[in-house]
Amino acid sequence: MAVPKVFVSSTCFDLSEIREQLSKFIRSFGFDPVMSEHGDVFYHPDLHTHESCVHEVGNCQIFILIIGGRFGGTYVRDEEKSITNAEYEAAKTANIPVFTYVRNTVLSSHHTYRQNKGKPFISEIDFPGIEKQPDAEKIFKFIDEVRRASVNNAFEGFSNFNEIDGHLRKQWAGMFFDFLKNREVKLNIDATNHLLSGLRASNDKLEDLVKSLYRSTALNGGTVESDIQNIEVIANVKAFYRELFLLDDPALRTIVDSELSGKADLLAIADTTPVPGDVISYLLASGAFYLHDFEDGDVYVMCSYGDFGFEKRDLPRKIVSLYNSGIVPSTKEQRVEALMEIFEIE
Repeated sequence: MAVPKVFVSSTCFDLSEIREQLSKFIRSFGFDPVMSEHGDVFYHPDLHTHESCVHEVGNCQIFILIIGGRFGGTYVRDEEKSITNAEYEAAKTANIPVFTYVRNTVLSSHHTYRQNKGKPFISEIDFPGIEKQPDAEKIFKFIDEVRRASVNNAFEGFSNFNEIDGHLRKQWAGMFFDFLKNREVKLNIDATNHLLSGLRASNDKLEDLVKSLYRSTALNGGTVESDIQNIEVIANVKAFYRELFLLDDPALRTIVDSELSGKADLLAIADTTPVPGDVISYLLASGAFYLHDFEDGDVYVMCSYGDFGFEKRDLPRKIVSLYNSGIVPSTKEQRVEALMEIFEIE
């Protein structure tokens, strides 16, 4: 059975006791701790040991970061970072949940640092809790990096492992609750999609039934297919214009209605002869749209009756499909009928 792997990232020498207790804590949940001192990291023969540790982070599902008073070994690829910094960045890149804990003595020193940052005597301050004073600023910047992350930026202070134990239990219980809640939501979504699929199938069956009834009751059998085709074409024409002018958006509908000159504009649009496979030419010839070059080089087909449009090279597939199935085979009369009806003009 697959179980979550939990990567524990911290300096080892000053936090060895905390790391050992974390290992037991993680195993008590049935999870697998990944810790370099226990041989849990695969040291690839073609990689530096630092790179092997960073690579291993991506194979885990949870990341625990412990920040103490040591900066740790310098990362082989960047002398400004420690290996712990690099592991943390790998966890962020992999979008792994991060749980961060900082020794209270270090947090207190960090507070002092923030209050005096930029002052001329900052270099003379001795920060309790920091083992090597030249590393103090690097450790404080690391804490700030965690704190300023756009998401997953919470951290907790601790004086002993019991405080980490209590906080982690609550956090992991919250993760499990979130999993169950999302599972419930997913089941509801799946049920809704199944229902919608059934409705679409029923709609198709209803359409086939109406056509069948129409064929069986029509007095003049010779015109049945053409009548049905006429209904379908007009329906596609209406759908095309609704999609084109974004009429299902109430705000845009109001703008388009106010900008239209009325029947004259609609007749001009309907009078435009469509070219098969060339919806752009049809839109421009109708006067309802025009081309606009933006400064970034993109070309848009903009509506003459509102401040919206579509990228020329990437017209919505639905518009292209309805153009070919509705506008191209339609007559001027059908386009007039559709436009007058959807814009409610007599």
